[in-house]
Amino acid sequence: MKKTDEIMLIPQEEGFRAWRNKAGLTTAGETETKTWRGAEWIALPARCVVSVPMRFQGIDAARRESAAQLELEAAGLGTETAETSNFELHNLGHDDRDQRTSTYIQVAPLPATVVENGDDAKYAPSVAFQKLTPGELLIWREDGAFVIAIPHEGGEPMHSQALAARTLDADAAAEIRCILASLELSSLTPDIHTLALVSGSIEGDLVSEDFSQALDLPVVIKDKTVPTAPAHVTRLVPASVVRLRHERQQRRMVMLGALAFAFVLVAALSAFAIRVLVRERSIVSEEKRLDELEPELLTIRDAKAAWEDLLPALTPDTYPVESIYQLVLLLPPEGIRITRLEVRQDGMVIDGEASSLGHGIEFRDKLLSAPAFKRWAWEMPNPTSLPDGRATFRAEARPPQESEAAETTEVAQQ
Repeated sequence: MKKTDEIMLIPQEEGFRAWRNKAGLTTAGETETKTWRGAEWIALPARCVVSVPMRFQGIDAARRESAAQLELEAAGLGTETAETSNFELHNLGHDDRDQRTSTYIQVAPLPATVVENGDDAKYAPSVAFQKLTPGELLIWREDGAFVIAIPHEGGEPMHSQALAARTLDADAAAEIRCILASLELSSLTPDIHTLALVSGSIEGDLVSEDFSQALDLPVVIKDKTVPTAPAHVTRLVPASVVRLRHERQQRRMVMLGALAFAFVLVAALSAFAIRVLVRERSIVSEEKRLDELEPELLTIRDAKAAWEDLLPALTPDTYPVESIYQLVLLLPPEGIRITRLEVRQDGMVIDGEASSLGHGIEFRDKLLSAPAFKRWAWEMPNPTSLPDGRATFRAEARPPQESEAAETTEVAQQ
């Protein structure tokens, strides 16, 4: 994968420039804003940052930031340090008993043309992009103003600020002496033995002859060096960029939530579709198996039908021919004539004539007491006499359960 160029937006004497680092080689800055897109580093000008060096003795490193905030609140910077993204505390050196720190607080916004290119950029004070030499006080220009940087003995920036002076004269020298004196009062005495002016940003008419004499330091001219990215990332981020990143994070969370919901929905639908597909395949497989069993099932159905046809013959008590035969055995040689006979699986109906009422009653008694018909519940009223002396009778047989149900219904109606 091709590595993109590293773009650094750094304030120069005439304003911001874009420095491009490609394969370790940094090219000269570009002033066109269209080349600022995708900046990885943005330098905070000295006029936008307040530097407050501090010294802590015998304090736990975990409590160093709280102690620094207390000092900043006492200096009237409590509002500016309310947000952690608005100030940076960097420890100088490695002595835990005598800790020296450089502190930077954002007090002014960046130009809109710079901020709109810093959505994903990292921010640091402009002094972090300069190469400092221990014991050497460095001065350069940013957007028409002079900036001074005082290094720590290890070469890291301990303090930097924009000067009020517009020319390097006796007044500028007095201002620098006051800065050094304030550091001494804070027990941060820097070992300064040289003052260096960056060439290209310091014009001859801006440096008076009495500047070096009033400062009591030798003044040297240094070539303008190529800026380098800071060694460590700071937490300094402009408030507008913090809001933009927060809004973007919220939108991203909403999108992720929507995507998660869509994923769950798709997963649920997919699981349902897979379940339906598996079930359809199971049904098709079962239907195929049943189709293969159909010839065997047909044979079983035919055998079952044949057995059902033979069932009456295998149960003589319910076989119609047997019932007729048993009835014929009950008929006397004369005196009784059957006029109607219905034999069913669920009962019998017998209508007949008797030569006399006595023959009818005798036949009724023989029918009710016959062992072959004990399984039926009979309804057989007394024979009815005819004018010519003959008698008619009717007998109905039903299963015992139906007879009991009919009797219960009659009792309930009564």
